[in-house]
Order: sequence, then C-alpha cells, then structure tokens
Amino acid sequence: MTGHLIHIGYAKAGSNFLRSWFAQHPQLAYAPGGIAGFPDVYSLVRASGSLGAQALYRVTSAEALATPHASFGEIAIDYGQIQRDSMADAQRRACELLAVLFPTARILIVTRGFRSMILSSYSQYVRAGGDASLATLCAAAGSPEAANLAPWNYDFSIGLYRRAFGNEQVIVLPYELLRDDAAAFLSEITKRLGLAEIGVPAGRPNPSLSPVELVWYPRLARRVRVLPLGARARGAAWQLYVRAALTNRLRLPIALLQRLRPVAPVSDAPLTPELMEGFRGFASSLREEPLYRAYARDYLFE
Repeated sequence: MTGHLIHIGYAKAGSNFLRSWFAQHPQLAYAPGGIAGFPDVYSLVRASGSLGAQALYRVTSAEALATPHASFGEIAIDYGQIQRDSMADAQRRACELLAVLFPTARILIVTRGFRSMILSSYSQYVRAGGDASLATLCAAAGSPEAANLAPWNYDFSIGLYRRAFGNEQVIVLPYELLRDDAAAFLSEITKRLGLAEIGVPAGRPNPSLSPVELVWYPRLARRVRVLPLGARARGAAWQLYVRAALTNRLRLPIALLQRLRPVAPVSDAPLTPELMEGFRGFASSLREEPLYRAYARDYLFE
C-alpha cells in the first residue's frame, strides 16, 4: 500500500535539496507544487487508470507548512502581515488541517540551528524584497511582543505533529547533518521509510546571498519602492525587481556599486548573546536525540 510523506520544512533547511531528491527517487512520487505526488486532479485520475508500478510513498513538500503565511507562493510577500499575525496559531491550523486530510501520513521536519537559521532566513527575506536591515529585524525580534511570532519554536511545532500523527510517524532531522554529510542524512530517511539508497543529488540549490549583496539589496529595494512613477508602473517595477532579487541577477551591478561606493558588509553582530538567549528552550525536546548531540551548540543545549 502506498504511503504519504509530508515534508513540512523548515525553510532554509535543505528544502530544495530534498525536493530534488524526491523527484529523482524511483520509489517516490513527487510533483513540484503538488499534493501527494499529483500536480492536479487530472493526474490523479490518470494514475488511477494506470496498471503501472505504484510508488512506495507519495510526497507533499512545502517548507512554509512549518511557518504558514498568507503570501506563500506569491512573488511579493507581505512581511508586515507575517509580523502581525500569531505564528503559533498558524502552525496549529496547518497541523490540524493536514491531520484531518491525511491522518495516516508520515511527517518529515528538518530543523536548523538558530544562529545560522536567522542569517539564512534574512538572506531569503532580502531576496523576496525585504528592505529592513538585519539589525532592525533583530531589534524587533528581541522585544517581548515578538515572543508569539517566533517561527522557530521547534518544541512547539514538533509537539503539534507528534500529538496529531503519533511519535513514530514523525521524522525529525538536523539540517547540520545534511550540511556535513548529505549521504548520511538521506540514509536516515531511506532507513525510516524503507526506501532504496540512490545517492546524493548534485548541485547546491538556492544558496544564500553574500554579505555584500545582503547590504545592497535592501538599499535597492527602498529605491524601487519610491520611484517617481504611477502606482501601476511602480508595481510593475517592483515585480521586476523582486524577480531579479530572487535569482540574484543583480549580483554584478552590486559588485560594481560596492567598488564605487563601498559599504560595510552585513555581519552577525546583531545576533547578540541576549538575542540568542531568547531561543534557549525552543529545542529542548531534541536534546537527547542521537543525531542532535553533535550540534548541541547550534540548538543551545549547552
């Protein structure tokens, strides 16, 4: 009987790498942007009428299921709304919906240590048109009002899925293992799902921006937002800018700007000990997991 694997994220924790592996594995059925390996209902019907071999698992993959927001899938993301809404409530609703629709599914959650997660997420924020500095966002994250908005309370999110689907149905892995040993990371998934080993996909999808690019893209975004154009033309210009930023197509102009008007690259200085201490206790449930022991510092176990 074919099973259902739901990969719910987190973002910036190897999601594109995993989707490449899902697509290549002969025992998995995966469709980019689809549900349970089906891009649409038509393909579901065609599969039902086929006598071909069935996959061991059908895969649904969307990293934003771990941090749901109303702009997911759109080019321009409404970060203001994300910062106003309760992330915990959104995570709870996503888990409840998946549990109602697919109660017997296996769940795959990939976490990432807090410091590197923040830096990598800032890169993605900038690529999606975000124009605030890392220092500004870190200052906001350190406020008492931000506690309910934190997207990386792993204990809360993992607990939701373990209660809804059962402990044995939930696979939790550290991104750091993928970073250090991709073959060992994939082997953990194949062993737990009973899949064949097929090797490691080539390439490194969706790399983070460089520190220089991280400082220039927000500056460019602010300039595009105030272009002296009509609302429709400015909206079109903004869409073009975000498309370019998402694929880092402005890296060469940015390199030239940096030569002409050097600015200090983005650093991790805003990630102060006080800010990072606020994440302590968000991954306590992972402390005794064997795969996490080598990464105690990343998850603030020490």
